[in-house]
Amino acid sequence: MKKALLYLARWTFILAVTFSIGFLTVHFVRQTDWYKKHHYSLLLSGSPEQQLRSATALAIVGGEQELLEALKVEEPAVHTVARRGLEYLWFTAAGKDAFNMVEEACEASEKENFDEALSILNRVIATYPAFAEGWNRRAAILWQTGEFEKSIADCERALKLNPNHYGALQGLGICHLQLGDVREACKSLRRALNISPHDEVTLLSLERCEEFLRTRPPAAHSLRQADLL
Repeated sequence: MKKALLYLARWTFILAVTFSIGFLTVHFVRQTDWYKKHHYSLLLSGSPEQQLRSATALAIVGGEQELLEALKVEEPAVHTVARRGLEYLWFTAAGKDAFNMVEEACEASEKENFDEALSILNRVIATYPAFAEGWNRRAAILWQTGEFEKSIADCERALKLNPNHYGALQGLGICHLQLGDVREACKSLRRALNISPHDEVTLLSLERCEEFLRTRPPAAHSLRQADLL
């Protein structure tokens, strides 16, 4: 009986060690440049399922630079899944609780319960002040409620935390348009396109802004978002 117990204990120990080594190996591999390059390659040339899995894998391990590079690829399927991966990475950057709160705020804003959405996002920002998506989400609610200058301040805070946040740059463009500053709107839209050059709505908005600046005298440089989108 003792021999059997010792044998069982020995194999239990061996299995536990083997599992731990395997887990640590997988964890280590996921942090390597090779792992990111592997999934970046699949994101560019894999099947649709592989592209989606690779974008997810890169988001999970913080492969922001790889996803940003994929945004610039002309193939629509590539920059579409890269965008989804980036947004997942940014939304989950502060952890599960912050993510859930932002989700609640988005649901409230979809129902046009803007006071509730702002209340939730105020709590998000107070609790997670370094969470860029919290500031960006609040900026979106503020421009929806006509608080354009406050929205600009939140967009700029989001961009200090995450300079690659093309959504915050698009928000800046919207707010500057609503305040009648077409030149500043153009600057923000160009910055957004430097990061995400195939965004069709941003491209169209910038084209219309630039056309407006070319064809109108400086004193008439006032344009609303509704004139563009």
